Amino acid sequence: MVTTSNLFAPYCRGLPLRQLSLYFAKPYRANSGMMRLITSAILLFLLCSAASAQGKRLSPTETALQFYSALRDKRYVEGFAVSVYRGAVEGLTPDELRELEPDFTRTFATIPAKVEPGEEKVDGDTATVLLRFEDVDEPQQVVLLKVNGEWLVGDRDGLAAVKEQGRAFFFNTRMAVNEAETYEMLLRILSAELLYGQRHQGLQLSLAEMVKLGALPQDVQDGGASGYRLKMTLGEDAKAFFAIATPDAYGKTGRLSFYVDAGGVRAEDLKGQPATVRSPAYKPPR
Repeated sequence: MVTTSNLFAPYCRGLPLRQLSLYFAKPYRANSGMMRLITSAILLFLLCSAASAQGKRLSPTETALQFYSALRDKRYVEGFAVSVYRGAVEGLTPDELRELEPDFTRTFATIPAKVEPGEEKVDGDTATVLLRFEDVDEPQQVVLLKVNGEWLVGDRDGLAAVKEQGRAFFFNTRMAVNEAETYEMLLRILSAELLYGQRHQGLQLSLAEMVKLGALPQDVQDGGASGYRLKMTLGEDAKAFFAIATPDAYGKTGRLSFYVDAGGVRAEDLKGQPATVRSPAYKPPR
């Protein structure tokens, strides 16, 4: 999954520890028209995939352009079908695809209409293509891999991850991103509390006060962000604090439960139950 950042740059900043950014999680509700669009795309893909496999083989450049064009136009199934992430969408139900669609929308909405091809290099069963995206100064390198005679956007690591995880790939990715962003949010809370306490005789801030001071975004005050519910408690004298963050939907938006106080961030998999001061110190994956 780490190499995915190269694939979607510069439009997808944020997957595990800010790579791929499939899932910046402000609340989103797909309208009925979008649901019908996604369902239609799924049905079209199922009807046409066998026929397209027999059609003209695309060059690396043609494949890369088709990939980004499809994602920009919200034809996500069609776009991923020409990438190593094909196996991550094949077998998903319409309901599962609709669940992922808001994440894809947030990620790919900024892909510009104008994408110009540049240099193409082929070396055996791998290739690189330079694409120029409108309003992006430097050309972006896209890596491709030939699988069964067909060029697919992506690399061997991405293909191996999809083969290992299958249809769970994007859901696992979303959880990893949510957990990484929640951890970063708790670090911001910890830093703000420590700094404020040093300057104000040990007093601590509430979430509302942090939002008012610009230390945290508004959605945190509303009770959650990035697929997690956040709750903070201050001591009676407002000189101590702790906060907990639990997944909105265990196994879908995250697995870890988090706890933070002046001693640092703690986390463990508690099947959606809150973490406590007895939870182990959290060490984020590299």
